[in-house]
Amino acid sequence: MTMVEEKSTDQFGQNGSVLKASLNGKLEYLNDLQNSIESGNDLHVYQLINNQRYLDQFSGDDIASSSTETYDFSLAEDLTAELSHHLSYKLIDFLGKEYPFFYYHEYELGQFDIYFGNWWDHRLFGKLDVINVAFEFNEEEYDKLAQSFRLEANNQQVNAPQMHHLADDTERLNQLVAEQDQRDVQKRQLQDQLRDYDNKSAMPWESARVKEEKQELENQLQSLLNLDQQAADASKQIKKNETEILKLSKEETILGFERQSIKQIFGSFEDFTKSNDQLYQKYLRSLGDNTDEKDQVNAND
Repeated sequence: MTMVEEKSTDQFGQNGSVLKASLNGKLEYLNDLQNSIESGNDLHVYQLINNQRYLDQFSGDDIASSSTETYDFSLAEDLTAELSHHLSYKLIDFLGKEYPFFYYHEYELGQFDIYFGNWWDHRLFGKLDVINVAFEFNEEEYDKLAQSFRLEANNQQVNAPQMHHLADDTERLNQLVAEQDQRDVQKRQLQDQLRDYDNKSAMPWESARVKEEKQELENQLQSLLNLDQQAADASKQIKKNETEILKLSKEETILGFERQSIKQIFGSFEDFTKSNDQLYQKYLRSLGDNTDEKDQVNAND
């Protein structure tokens, strides 16, 4: 009995030590996170959020910590919205200098929409992921802008084919309206011919031919009546076409503003894309540079 009790006590002591170490590790992590937030050390907060990514990006770099600790962000994951809100201040200030054409709206705590430009009808372009320091662009809007850059090289526009199609349809409808009098004359002629067939007695062996000829006249008349209906609806459709062309034209103007904004800052769409891909590294390096400057000022004081 004594040996069993001693063994159980010994196991408890070993397990207790492991448990205590685990709890201490969690407490140290949360204390480290709290202290970093209170001191405004956003750089270290990002390391605490995703230590592996941090070390992968800055391995051998002067801002990389030599620490080999494993940080468990799941301990604070339920505070993601609050952390995102807190970290957004410095990040958006940085982005305001790097991407002056982007504007951000916090539609709920820690969640940010990205708008391209501050001009009329500017577009909702995506979302800002503060925790991961990344843009999440709307795929359709981003692809449209990329296509706009490609077409610009050949003096073409994204919406040109659709605008040409609508313009051709409008021209066709106007032509239908203009040809109404001609169709009226053709309809009267066809109706007269049909009456002649109705009043004419055909020989039995001619009945099949007469029936076929009459059917052809009826088909022609129906075709003209269909065109009349399109002409009657033309005014409404023409207005719809004009409204859509105006909308597409405005979109081309906005795409032009967006291209110009990107070229002024980055020179090309390719360099803009490259900058987006390196955003995490660029931003955290800027935090490291600011920390070094503060340390230097404090040392001089």
